[in-house]
Amino acid sequence: MQYMFKLNKSQNKLEAIHETTYFEYELKEREHIEEWIRKNPEVLQEELLIIGHEYDKFEVNERLDLLGLDQDGSLVIIEVKRDHTGAHVDIQALKYASYCSTLSPNDVIAIYEEYIQLHGLEVNATEEMMAFLNVEVESELHNMVNMNQRIIVVANEIDRRVLSVCTWLFENGIDIKCVTMKPYQLNGELIIDTNQIIPPYKLEDYYVKKKTSSKERKVSVRQDVANFLHEVAHQINNKTNYTITYNGRKDYIVGRKFLNIPWKFIFAKKQRDSFDTIYLESDKEQGIDLLKDIYYHHKENMSNAIGYELELTHGPRNTELFKLVIKVGYDEGETEEEHIQKYVNAFIEYKNFIEYYCHKYQSS
Repeated sequence: MQYMFKLNKSQNKLEAIHETTYFEYELKEREHIEEWIRKNPEVLQEELLIIGHEYDKFEVNERLDLLGLDQDGSLVIIEVKRDHTGAHVDIQALKYASYCSTLSPNDVIAIYEEYIQLHGLEVNATEEMMAFLNVEVESELHNMVNMNQRIIVVANEIDRRVLSVCTWLFENGIDIKCVTMKPYQLNGELIIDTNQIIPPYKLEDYYVKKKTSSKERKVSVRQDVANFLHEVAHQINNKTNYTITYNGRKDYIVGRKFLNIPWKFIFAKKQRDSFDTIYLESDKEQGIDLLKDIYYHHKENMSNAIGYELELTHGPRNTELFKLVIKVGYDEGETEEEHIQKYVNAFIEYKNFIEYYCHKYQSS
């Protein structure tokens, strides 16, 4: 039995919040837990676009719980168990990954179109995937989608035999992750605690770097662009509480959702430009409304605070995607090290202003 704790302020002590089961609350695997993940995939501790639910169009009569897309374009097979995985969920997930490995980019788009229709979503599959992967042309989308397959196993309890197999798979190059979703009871309410147990975070950080350097990809950038973005990511991770990861394959970095608002930072270095850009982007109503409000009502204050002019632009193909852009140019005689420092400082000031603005916005 595991515990979470709450603070009793009056007695200055911790009181245990006891673990429970989904069975006790009559919560089902398909009706509840899969729906939670489908509607909020961030519960799995990464940015995912869910593109399939209970997909059963394979030649064999089997049903895939959830299918997602990560920000590298890999297909993510999500296998969900309500309470205990049992001993064979790893084999089941590997079967689904093998089935998905044969899907073409057009197959993946068709699966997403079916999902959109099933759930009554008013989006275009291709445009939504392009926006999520931050690509500007459909050919680049096709070059990225399903070049790799990943597996995420989710359950309250994961069998030790499954953990042993998953550890071996991960250490031998199979991208597999195990996440527990444990329910706790507090005053009649249910609290869900998620925890990634495979791979351990330190091992995963090292492995991603090794994998990036050894895996051939169709999408690549010049070495000077990659060096610039690697150093930007390193400095931002060390100097701020905003964490980004650069995979070495693109001329931009896609950040994570910021301040629990549906927008994210993008850091871009285009070879054709004499400047580098930082921007917040969103194609969701809340994020778009905030970007427009900042631009039309706080543009001068923000520009003065960060030292750069602001531009509000659309995505080149997705006109519902809005970007609040600053351009960090090169000064005469400036070294690359000095420019990176200037770029990172510009991001810090940009981030500080957005945090200040959102604090006022959410408090009003």
